Amino acid sequence: MQKYPFLRFATSVLRVVGWIVLIGGVIGSLVYGIMTGGIVGAFMAIAGLVGSFLAWLFLLATRELFYLLIQVEENTRNTAERITITEKSS
Repeated sequence: MQKYPFLRFATSVLRVVGWIVLIGGVIGSLVYGIMTGGIVGAFMAIAGLVGSFLAWLFLLATRELFYLLIQVEENTRNTAERITITEKSS
């Protein structure tokens, strides 16, 4: 039985949204930088690229945190079941 199915769904959504943010941010930053032109455009493009990368990194790290929480719950449940079985057999 899978517990917390929404967390598993949320991990999939975070992966998709993360990649959309990264790709859209990179393309948007480059286009905006080119349209603005000059040193200001280059600075805005670089800032947009860094911001897109950091947002992508944050979304994927959040996804991994959800996986960690799921695994902690599973391990805690398994440990509790083993302790219960051991106490009953003693």
